Amino acid sequence: MSETISVKGSIDKVCQETDCGEKMADLTSEQKALFKNFTYCPYCAEEMTLICNRCHEQLNSADYKFCPWCGARFSD
Repeated sequence: MSETISVKGSIDKVCQETDCGEKMADLTSEQKALFKNFTYCPYCAEEMTLICNRCHEQLNSADYKFCPWCGARFSD
């Protein structure tokens, strides 16, 4: 059996549109926390995408305990 990776990560919700990503980068941490509850981007109305904050790969579910791409462990 393989060894468990102990790198910690988190699942973030982002908009894939470049303009929106630039706007979101300027938000405070409190404002960014609100985005976790959004289904659609407040700037362009596109559906938000789940990504691993360590490797930035897209995820299909917020229920994952580990990133299937880099192995980062997601906090509960």
